[in-house]
Amino acid sequence: MKNFKDLKSRFLVSIISIIILILVIFFADLLFMRFIVTLVICSLGAFGANEFVHFAKKKQIAIDKNLLVGAVIFEIIAFFIYSQYAELQILPILVFFLFLIFLFFSNFNKIENSLLRISTAAFGFLYIAIPLGMVLPILYIETIEMQDGRFWIFYLIFVTKITDIGAYFGGRLFGKKKLAAKVSPKKTVFGSVTGLIFALGGSLLFLIFAKSSVFDFNLSEAIVLGIILGVFAQFGDLTESLIKRDSKIKDSSKIPGFGGVLDMLDSHIFNIPILFMFLVG
Repeated sequence: MKNFKDLKSRFLVSIISIIILILVIFFADLLFMRFIVTLVICSLGAFGANEFVHFAKKKQIAIDKNLLVGAVIFEIIAFFIYSQYAELQILPILVFFLFLIFLFFSNFNKIENSLLRISTAAFGFLYIAIPLGMVLPILYIETIEMQDGRFWIFYLIFVTKITDIGAYFGGRLFGKKKLAAKVSPKKTVFGSVTGLIFALGGSLLFLIFAKSSVFDFNLSEAIVLGIILGVFAQFGDLTESLIKRDSKIKDSSKIPGFGGVLDMLDSHIFNIPILFMFLVG
């Protein structure tokens, strides 16, 4: 009965979240919505950074929460500015270097374990701020390329999530051999292959319904990108599981149906930069 209630809660929260997400992305091109979208992503970044600090604390690594949260927010804002003015592509890099400078300065009076604190904080910044920040230049890709970024965001979410669904049901129904038993005991090799097939199918499905005027995509790109996103969606999931297992934490937070911000982002952590490089590189 408890499992049914939990499943019902997860399903309800998921449906509401999907509806809100679709509406936000659909209207994201409106001027005032650009600032709202950026504010939402900044909020996700702040919560995600806070969760990461909690992970580090469990490992007895003291990270300056205010510095990390502030740096993540400024990096996302830098990516937003770049998304509106393509010539300012250097801005996110400058914010990262400023963060490193402040990070080193903040450890001058705390010599012991400073290398561990600095490297952990730098990893946290890259792990959270870069993927979240890159969402904005993808969404507003028309500043850089003549395409509609909203379709690319839908593509990214669809292929990534359908990979999760394929891996889950494939592993649940037919999976026996474990993929990475110590990191995520429930994930199986068969489930991983099923997830990859679903990712490829989802990518090709998008190609069929794509309009060339807003979605510059061809068959070979759909196949290659679908496979790559399918692989790295699962790699991102395993990476998040590794961090949580090392910190002895089940969920990064207690959002009903999701766990936490980092739990929501896990499969997208690598896929967002991959899609960004595909579009901009």
